[in-house]
Amino acid sequence: MKHIAWCLLLLCQCALGQNKEDDQHTVTGNPYLLKEWCDGVVRFSSGRTVTQFKLKFDCLKNMLLLQFNGSAFAAESKVQEFVMYPKNKDSILFRRGFPSTDKTTDQTFFNVLLQDKASLLRLVTRNIIEEKQLVAVSGRMNRRLEEAEYYYLLQNGQMQLLPANRNELPSTFADKKEPVAQFISSQQLKMQSPEDFILVVKKYNELLATP
Repeated sequence: MKHIAWCLLLLCQCALGQNKEDDQHTVTGNPYLLKEWCDGVVRFSSGRTVTQFKLKFDCLKNMLLLQFNGSAFAAESKVQEFVMYPKNKDSILFRRGFPSTDKTTDQTFFNVLLQDKASLLRLVTRNIIEEKQLVAVSGRMNRRLEEAEYYYLLQNGQMQLLPANRNELPSTFADKKEPVAQFISSQQLKMQSPEDFILVVKKYNELLATP
């Protein structure tokens, strides 16, 4: 019990569901990476690790949620990274502390897809789309969540947004542009999935290692 109490104090948690923000009542769609709570591991900046919480990731708010004994809490800034273990799926690693971009800060959680000389990070988020109603009701608009993801190359301490267009992507890799373009073509990659981006960045690392 002392260990649990320490965790709750360390996380500086606030209970969810008691004071929902107004926009949660007007926006339709699923903000979560996975709808179900998952087993997982949470690692703090202090180096401490805990495993007794169920995890869920809110993509709209870029926020880790924790569940314990039926109560849900929002984890605060002391969390450095966490791993989710969905049933019958591969584990999912999220980490923060990366250089800021025009879309993110050093407190933004990224899904780490590949760690190498050039690493691959995925920003999983939600966009709020507003749609006019055919019949206006008190001036309100329909608002729905749309899934969105962005891929970044982390190399030499710099974050670079990768184009989703398969024809534009090779230019990101400077002097390796031509072999990367040939690889994308030979593998018939459409660059519409994390797996495609992983294959390309793995190839790029192989090229970097070749004299």
